[in-house]
Amino acid sequence: GSEGKGRPTGTSDKLGSALGPDWHEGLHLKGTKEFSHKVHIETLCEVKKIYLQQEFIQLQRTSLTFPKGEKNIEADEVLWPVYVELTNGKIYGCNFIVSATGVVPNVEPFLDGNNFAVSEDGGLKVDKHMHTSLPDVYAAGDICTAAWEPSPVWHQMRLWTQARQMGWYAAKCMAADALGESIDMDFSFELFAHITKFFNYKVVVLGKYNAQGLGSDHELMLRCTKGHEYVKVVMQNGRMMGAVLIGETDLEETFENLILNQMDLSAYGEDLLNPDIDIEDYFD
Repeated sequence: GSEGKGRPTGTSDKLGSALGPDWHEGLHLKGTKEFSHKVHIETLCEVKKIYLQQEFIQLQRTSLTFPKGEKNIEADEVLWPVYVELTNGKIYGCNFIVSATGVVPNVEPFLDGNNFAVSEDGGLKVDKHMHTSLPDVYAAGDICTAAWEPSPVWHQMRLWTQARQMGWYAAKCMAADALGESIDMDFSFELFAHITKFFNYKVVVLGKYNAQGLGSDHELMLRCTKGHEYVKVVMQNGRMMGAVLIGETDLEETFENLILNQMDLSAYGEDLLNPDIDIEDYFD
């Protein structure tokens, strides 16, 4: 029912195409109780402690309802699977807790007495062989920032998978330097790829999956099968730049190759996501 509805046009030069809330339209996601989708924000506080339901019952403490408009916060009579106590003294019950704190490179221990080149995001700058600006000093993972010219379909995103890849590659570069050998950049930096699980669905993100850096000059293609899969493809000038695959789609290897090869797919149009076409055989 969302077709035809206008979407606001962004004025920023950093436009993207986030997965957003649309992927679960049509799914029945039921929590402990029905409630408004309005957001309540508690500021200037941190999480003090988290309680499971049985722990909280034994403590005989009281949780609060989320405020509605200007009404005062009242005691909550509903039992929740988990409770969070904040440092401002308030306790709320909820279905689950999501930690979305972001990542800040912890470079302070290394800056004292050293003259490292530091990037705008706070990481130690490294070149394509993981060298920092100081001789014989390497960095990898969340603490570093890729200062080389990246592949058009790779970007740094501080995830454990990238940290592991960088660690392996940094070790290879150190060994090569010690032996006086040359080394090519690792293949893992050619294409951004990350696999995880979300609501027990397999999730694969490839390339510029959120149209990172593409501005408004891109198109999206979608395929969604309720309870089974969600497929989003980011296209630019007829070429696949990124993809989001949720569920057992079996498309990751084919899409990985299409993104890497930058093949012009204009002639195929929406057939790329046609479920009646075996796309894997189509391009093999």
